Amino acid sequence: MNDEFDDLDRALFALPLEAPPPGLRESILRATVYAPAPEPAFRTWEIAAIGAALAVAVWLGILLATDRAFGAALTLGALALGRAFSDPATLTWLSVGGGIAIWLTIVNSAPRLRLPIRNGKA
Repeated sequence: MNDEFDDLDRALFALPLEAPPPGLRESILRATVYAPAPEPAFRTWEIAAIGAALAVAVWLGILLATDRAFGAALTLGALALGRAFSDPATLTWLSVGGGIAIWLTIVNSAPRLRLPIRNGKA
């Protein structure tokens, strides 16, 4: 193994280098060190809402695991909700509402028709 790179180092340092463009250091610093801080992923109120929802979910889970009456009531409520959503009239209204929502989303996201405006001078 050749561990002596003196000749190679001298050859590399002897190469003529171009001068960097003016303002290069400042633009690099502006893009890295002095760049503005990124926006946080969640706002404070969103973190509080997620924490509250998780706390309620844990509380309901513990209540469901420890109280048989609550478990039975929750089961009956879930069955009633399932029966309500399996009713043909409810399914019809949900599908009509979903179709209208999708149609309005498509219509509102379509590009607007822009007519040329003339300034009155011919």
